[in-house]
Amino acid sequence: MAKKKSMTYLELIAGYRDKGYKLRSYGLVREKRIKYRWRRNLKEYRLFKIVINPRYRKTLIITSGFHGEEFNGPISLLEIFDEIVRYARKKRVRLIVYPCVNPSGFDLHKRYNASSSSKQYNNDFLRYKIRSGRWVGTLKPLKHGEIFFSIKIVDSRAKEVRLLKRDVLKYRVPQGILDIHQQKGNLDTGDFYAYIFDKKRTYQKIMKKLKRIAKVAKNDPAMNFEDGRKVYYKIDSSGFIKLHDGTLTDMFYRLGSEFVITAETSTKLPLGKVCQINLIWAKELIKLISKK
Repeated sequence: MAKKKSMTYLELIAGYRDKGYKLRSYGLVREKRIKYRWRRNLKEYRLFKIVINPRYRKTLIITSGFHGEEFNGPISLLEIFDEIVRYARKKRVRLIVYPCVNPSGFDLHKRYNASSSSKQYNNDFLRYKIRSGRWVGTLKPLKHGEIFFSIKIVDSRAKEVRLLKRDVLKYRVPQGILDIHQQKGNLDTGDFYAYIFDKKRTYQKIMKKLKRIAKVAKNDPAMNFEDGRKVYYKIDSSGFIKLHDGTLTDMFYRLGSEFVITAETSTKLPLGKVCQINLIWAKELIKLISKK
């Protein structure tokens, strides 16, 4: 497997073409490249997806590259893609794959797109209406066990995510979602963990396989949301976080997807191990979907 931690978006996309995969465009974004006093120099990025086994109904959606500094997410997906495809064909599962959601962020190793002047919280799809009448979601999540009265799907402020949302909702709700991420810093106890909503026992069996590759993060403070409601989360003793924060995976969980995982690895973890972890998540989800 490749050891390269640096790759441009065009090189990433060319990698899929070189492997013989057909890429379908679902949109175009223009991002700021250099700002002059009198004009802006804009760079165009074509957004792509890959659909494998289009006639099959059982479906796994895979996304990667929401956050540009998590560079080994998209690179690892390219490295392991042939094996994922072979296994999906064997199990008769359709794949709908978005190999790099945020291309300008990927090019710059910047969390949000090149045109953003402030935080855009780009993995942003869903809001919850809570007792106070307030709508909460991305970076203002539900508390554990908090009652909500309705939900609504929203448009992210990030243009590339609006285009993704429009495209992904054209399909029937998939049986499974795998959203590939990484975490830069703040992992004190291990190398990987995952966001889940339920089925903890099922995913613990997968965790046993992953622990042979790297050290799982446990009881690690993950994030603290300061929105006046004192919402605090940490990775539990099994390496999981349950967090309803309005992300893509949260949206599909609420829409009825059965198997929903956000896979996190440390950006310090070698690419080879990132590939192994993400490949296991993908194949195990395909296996679970195929049995339904």
